[in-house]
Order: sequence, then structure tokens, then C-alpha cells
Amino acid sequence: MIAIMVDSAAGISRQEAEELGAHYVPMTYTFGQKQYAEHYLGENGRFEPYIASDSLERKTSQASLDAFISAYERQMAKGRQVLCITISSRLSGTYDNAVMAANEVNADEIKVLDSRNCAGGIYFLIVRAKQLIAQGKTLDEILAVLIEERKNIHNIFTVNDMTNLRNSGRLGVVRQSVSTILNLRPILYLQQGSIYSDGTARGSQDQMKKLVEAVPPGVKYVVLHSHFDNPNQAQLQNMLRAKLGNDITVRVVSLGPVLSIHLGLTYLGVCWMDGLVEP
Repeated sequence: MIAIMVDSAAGISRQEAEELGAHYVPMTYTFGQKQYAEHYLGENGRFEPYIASDSLERKTSQASLDAFISAYERQMAKGRQVLCITISSRLSGTYDNAVMAANEVNADEIKVLDSRNCAGGIYFLIVRAKQLIAQGKTLDEILAVLIEERKNIHNIFTVNDMTNLRNSGRLGVVRQSVSTILNLRPILYLQQGSIYSDGTARGSQDQMKKLVEAVPPGVKYVVLHSHFDNPNQAQLQNMLRAKLGNDITVRVVSLGPVLSIHLGLTYLGVCWMDGLVEP
């Protein structure tokens, strides 16, 4: 039997983890002097005021080596092989810790995949892994398929304020000068695990228009990333349905504290995987 393992950047709820057979390894975050383990979506309390604060230091840390070792050992004690899918190695050191832990425990029974993604992209890889396990594929076969298919995942997003992303040091080649002066907002995308710029939008309506324009006709399943009280969430969802049809599946996700620390609370994004129709 093969167990799926992910770090908390996958952004899934406890119920989704149980349905998908995914096991969680937490990343950590710090507000001021207090450190927290990131839990399933919806189980991290009201962290938003801390992110919005201008005076409070905020930091995040990768999922630790010891956490991966413990998680692997629990699954192997049950006679399971492990497929571990991590946040992009270009955004976090979590992948390196997952690989080192696998080598320490039993590298032959554990395979680690650098998703080159985060959140919705990792979710799609979990879905595909579950499908492949159900088809009876071996661990090596599943890894080979996912390495090929991760390039079919697309992430495009925008924020109203670049401060958090600038402070994160994860902007790739995005121009640091992009700002909200004159109502200009960046359009960003995640490609091969790094964040790049795809131009700017002027105001929220143009932001949403460009996000929707990026999604090609025929897509049947999307993840919409939006903070739960973003006033544009419902409109963006309606715009996606108007373009792609009412039969499209839209999974709306409010990110957890780790990714929110790096993006801020004004993020709005769309993620899809070529050819994926059903979760």
C-alpha cells in the first residue's frame, strides 16, 4: 500500500486529507516571539490580524527533518510505502528536508516529489496520485507520471500590495518596483516552481479580467485562491463560470498562515491542471 504525504503548503482541510488519503507534515510560522505549527485549513484560528499588523515580526520555517522522519516511520510501521509531495524547492527548503529524511529512514520505500507548485498545484498532484494508486501503479510509476504531469499545472495570481512578497525574498525576476501607486496591481504566475511577472492590471476589475483570460476554454476544474473575506471572490467565481460554463468545478480555498505571510491577505488567484476533470 502507498501512503501520500504532503507538507502543510498543500492547503487542504482535514476532511480533504482523509478523503484523499493524504498525511500532513506541518510547516511552522512565528508571530513575534511565539512559534506555531501550521494545521489543516480552517484549524489555525484567527491569524489574519497578526499578518495585517505593521509592528509584529512574522517569519515562516520549512517542515523540519525530524517531522518528516517521524511521519515516514509512522507509515512504514504500518507496512506502507510513501509518496511525499512537497512545496516547490525554489520557494522553501522543505523538499531538501523531505529527501534527507527519506535517505535516513529508508530511501527505497519512500519517493519525494518536488511539486514545483504550492497550494492548488499540490492539491492536483494529490488527486492524480490517488487516481494512479487506485489503478495499481507502483511507487516508481506514479513518481514518473507526476514528474511529467506537474508541468501541466498553471498558477496565476495577483495581490493588491507587494510588501509581503518583497519581504519574502521569493519574487524570482519580478520587478521590485511594481506598486499599487496609480492603482497598478501585479499579475504573477508560478512557473517551474518560481514566481514571475506577467504584467500589471489597473484596479480590481482589470485584475479579475486578466485572471479569467488566462484560463483556456475547456478547463473543467479550477482552484480559486482567495482570502475568505475578499469582496471580489464571488465575482471572480461568476466570471469563471460565465467563460467556462456552469458545469465547471470551482474549489475555493483561503490560504493558511504560512503562505498568507508571504502573500498578504489581498491575494486572488486561479490554478488549474490540463486534462483534469474530476477530483
